[in-house]
Amino acid sequence: MRAHPLSPPLTLQTYPFQRGSNRFRLRRVTKKTRLALKHILIILILAGTLSYLASRLCLFLTTWEGLTVQHIQVKAKRPQVEKEIRNLLSPIYQQNILRLDLSLVEKIVLDHRWVKKAMVRKIFPSVIEISLEEREPLAVFRRGDQAYLVDEEGMKLEAIQSNAELDLPSIQLVDEIRDLTKEDMQLIRECLKVLSSEERASARIFLYTHPVNLILQFRQDSLRLILGKDHFQEKFQLYRNRLPFLEANFGPVEYMDLRFWEDRIYFKLKEPSEASNLINPEEEN
Repeated sequence: MRAHPLSPPLTLQTYPFQRGSNRFRLRRVTKKTRLALKHILIILILAGTLSYLASRLCLFLTTWEGLTVQHIQVKAKRPQVEKEIRNLLSPIYQQNILRLDLSLVEKIVLDHRWVKKAMVRKIFPSVIEISLEEREPLAVFRRGDQAYLVDEEGMKLEAIQSNAELDLPSIQLVDEIRDLTKEDMQLIRECLKVLSSEERASARIFLYTHPVNLILQFRQDSLRLILGKDHFQEKFQLYRNRLPFLEANFGPVEYMDLRFWEDRIYFKLKEPSEASNLINPEEEN
């Protein structure tokens, strides 16, 4: 039995491809836009309106009572410093916070003797916040019958009673009546750095400037150490090592001159003697 197809066979007709035969041409429409007088007037009116509204908004914001300085927050370790800073800044109360110049506020704060660094910022709508880094007292500077707390740069922080005994080293300029300079304080810091905390608390420093010579003494002890202007670590170590030998062999010592520490030490006993003694540390061993 032969099978018959259900539908006639499908025949496909082919057509040759012709590139560009049906290409469309695009025509650019060029039309000039003309700005009429009414357009110019509309633009000017809009610009003027926006400018007017901006000026009115600015005037409103700079005169609005809701944006005036009402509070000053001072972050300080010492209550007295906080109180004094608030008093210095009292003129800025009721000023508009937008128009307030923070650089001027910072300058006023930095002029305070206790302030080392300051950061000032606005907290809208009405608060000025000031964070302080305060100076720390390093020593008591005695000048005549006056005494001051001074920091590491020699800045006078506070006047105190001349007979006050604090757990701070005492500094006195011997041959000049003037304030301490940064150079003086650098020399003093180098000396204090080699002392223990207990020794620093009881140290008394006498500074000569012509020529530079630093003399160290401790409270409750009359012994004076003449240290010069350098090598404090080596000289103080030599003092610790040699003092027991000197006191054991010669008696109480009034002063030790360590300026020539590399080859000799001068010292004087508390009791009267015919002459100062000269010893060589190398010969003691």
